[in-house]
Amino acid sequence: MSNRVEALPGKPSRSRSFRILLALVPALAFIAILWFALARTGSQAVSGNAAPSFELELLDGSGVLTDEKLKGKPVVINFWASWCIPCREEAPLLEKTWRAYKNDGVIFLGVNIKDAKSDAKRFVDEFGITYPTVRDLDQSLTKDFGVKGLPETFFVDHRWTFIGAISGAQAGDQQGTVILGAISEDELVSNVEILVRRMGSGTEGEL
Repeated sequence: MSNRVEALPGKPSRSRSFRILLALVPALAFIAILWFALARTGSQAVSGNAAPSFELELLDGSGVLTDEKLKGKPVVINFWASWCIPCREEAPLLEKTWRAYKNDGVIFLGVNIKDAKSDAKRFVDEFGITYPTVRDLDQSLTKDFGVKGLPETFFVDHRWTFIGAISGAQAGDQQGTVILGAISEDELVSNVEILVRRMGSGTEGEL
């Protein structure tokens, strides 16, 4: 007579349960990442959604800039403030990347918030920023974009639809604002490349 104990009918083995759990891990991870992205950027900045319209004063005093002026070109939109330390850390990279890709039709746009105009101008002069900057005085565009902290960078294609947003991990708090880590060169360049590929051959990225 055999001493082997037979598994009870209908009762899954421990190894089978473990395999099922392993199979579910990727799906659960994807759901968690999606939830985090939506919670961080808000519903507006989901890839494929239309970016908000705006009409804001240019920092250099040359007039106002509207979304209509930007449509038809891919745009990198960076929200910043002069007192934000990671904003200062990433400013040279943003200018460098703008210079590298403007002939491919890409526009960079700075959105300055929670700043005195004189402080914002000093920041632009200090880092030699040559792409346009607007002032979001009432933070209406900041709210419309679902900005959760500074700095935060959004990528909008030539059809004026979001392809994504990037910010670093939370690094602290300044002036009642959540401070996020600076964008990395790999993150910035890879997303700009996506914008260029979506647009194809375009005109120079000057306003």
